[in-house]
Amino acid sequence: MFDKKAILFVFLLAASFILGVSGAGHAEGAEKAGGEALLEEVVVTGSRIEEEIADIPANITVISEEDIRASNAKTVVDLLRSEEGIVVRDLLGTGKTAQVDIRGFGESGASNTLVLVDGRRVNAIDLSGVNWSHIAIDRVERIEILRGTGTVLYGDNAVGGVINIITRDPEEGFSARASITAGSFGRAKEQISVNAGRPGLAASASFSYDSTDGYRENNDYRAKDASGRIRYQALDTLDLNLDFSHHSDVYGMPGALSEKDYLNNRRSAKDLFDRSDSEDSFLSLGFDAAAGDYGTLLGELSYRRINTKSDYPDPSFPFLTENDIETYGFTPRFVYDHPLFGRGNTFIAGADLYLSDQTLDSFSGTFTPVASPIGHDTIKRESMGFYVKNETEILDNIFLSIGARTENVQDDLEKMNLPSKTIALKEKVETREEAFDLGLSYAYKKDSTLFLRMNRSFRYPLTDELIEIDQTTFATGINTDLKPQTGMHYDVGIRHSFNSRLSGRLTLFRAEIKNEIFYDPLPKPYIGTNENHPETLHQGFEAGLTARISDKITLNGNYTYQKATFEADPYNGNDIPAVPRHKAAVGIRVSDIFPGLAFSADYIFVGDSYLISDQANRLGKLDSYSVVDTKLTYRKGFVEGFVGVNNLLDEKYAQYGVAGAGGTIRNFYPAPERTWTAGVQFRF
Repeated sequence: MFDKKAILFVFLLAASFILGVSGAGHAEGAEKAGGEALLEEVVVTGSRIEEEIADIPANITVISEEDIRASNAKTVVDLLRSEEGIVVRDLLGTGKTAQVDIRGFGESGASNTLVLVDGRRVNAIDLSGVNWSHIAIDRVERIEILRGTGTVLYGDNAVGGVINIITRDPEEGFSARASITAGSFGRAKEQISVNAGRPGLAASASFSYDSTDGYRENNDYRAKDASGRIRYQALDTLDLNLDFSHHSDVYGMPGALSEKDYLNNRRSAKDLFDRSDSEDSFLSLGFDAAAGDYGTLLGELSYRRINTKSDYPDPSFPFLTENDIETYGFTPRFVYDHPLFGRGNTFIAGADLYLSDQTLDSFSGTFTPVASPIGHDTIKRESMGFYVKNETEILDNIFLSIGARTENVQDDLEKMNLPSKTIALKEKVETREEAFDLGLSYAYKKDSTLFLRMNRSFRYPLTDELIEIDQTTFATGINTDLKPQTGMHYDVGIRHSFNSRLSGRLTLFRAEIKNEIFYDPLPKPYIGTNENHPETLHQGFEAGLTARISDKITLNGNYTYQKATFEADPYNGNDIPAVPRHKAAVGIRVSDIFPGLAFSADYIFVGDSYLISDQANRLGKLDSYSVVDTKLTYRKGFVEGFVGVNNLLDEKYAQYGVAGAGGTIRNFYPAPERTWTAGVQFRF
């Protein structure tokens, strides 16, 4: 399977190469059409301030705006599929429930990967993870990916890596965009955005409606989004910004299929009537105050509310849940960027202060006629993190980075039985962890860097992970034995520019994790129990190559080998489920085949892995798969049209397989077969 599709993709590459060369001739310089950004591009993921990739001792890449426009991605999470070191698992095929895993954490990958939007964390405090559908791909300017822990600067969740999604800033003048997209399974999306500005003041707003009937039964999805940003220069030394967004959706939950149904009727649903809807709103006020030689003070005040309602009308035990989370945040930081002893030096110190209130209500029955309340759980989480980091040029082109963080988290949990309103449970859990960061980079020539880094990470249990339920009485308890997860991480890597058109990168990594938090399905007094595994090991390497064949043709390729294993009983020597040993991708971008016409194609291979929750490694593996995605774009004046095909070769596969019934049966979430999309965008 792999060889056949690889050969066919090579044929596509060759055809594209011939088309590109035939249209080459008189290009206006090399475009950054596809592939990771050049080393001199600035990023903020690495240090919470802008700096060049070459100075950061880590494997960092950037997906540029040109890459986004060239890809056939429908959602932000689709853009990450071809990136080295990243595995994407999308249960429903809509991006709503997608999991993104960096450096092999499997089922808990979403909890070990921190996602930021413009530097703001979007991970939830519970197992709901990241609402990827809230992040509109139409507004994204670039995506910065840091592989390896970012705990010192960002705290919780940043164990395997950090993904920072940067959206477009409003600009001076007036502009507008409007687009319509259609596709397989009744896909339709309408989007409009406007921008207006004058010196010192600019604003932008975006509105969209996205819908699809879905690949499977009860797989429909409807979403509305509204977002905006205002930038105001109050003084020569003070910039203010206001960001806001609101997302609402409603969708079906078809559930996992048995192996028999997966093979015989993959578009069917296990659950025909399970439904959910959610709202996610955010408001942030940021400031950037420059004090000349005394440094810069930056920060954000933020508020976010997530509300999710789910209906499970099973005839034997119908029930509903409503989950509401409100989070207040304050993230000030001070930056002092001035030479020290005649050499470049940057010092940063800051705090991350969050207060979250979570309410979980449960009901028996259905919404019609009236559901009866049976439970009311509340969780208050207070998180206080303080960090410092210093980066200095100790010798010519040799940079040393040192940082540390301390973070305290307190959870107050209370369970009330309804309708009696009696307090069934009240518990307080408080923990403190520390992290450090030590990195060294050597820019031995232009656009070429060697780096070393050693870090300590931590991850606190999510609120859901602290809850346990007795499988006999269904009584709720607090998992007080669950400890924070910690780890030691070691990276060594190189970014090398062979010449102006060919560059490569290679990173070797090793992460020794203590008390890794995972779900164990084996029968115990409690169901839904999360536990600590004493020791796990995550190791491997990431390699990438970018070749600008001509001013119009760019080739990209990457390969990841990762091995994640349990290093102590009861699963000593076993693979961590849902972590493929091998992943590879090859992509081509061809611009101006003739004026205005561009072509892109991506081949992605993901190796086999054990099913989620199969820590015993006894149920066999989820099959490997490979897909080819293509897109043809034409731009003329203010109009841009495109047509694309995902899974061109009609692969029948699953990104997500799980061991059910206490780890004894195999269940699958089938991925869509060949799909098409087409659309048109107008710019004014």
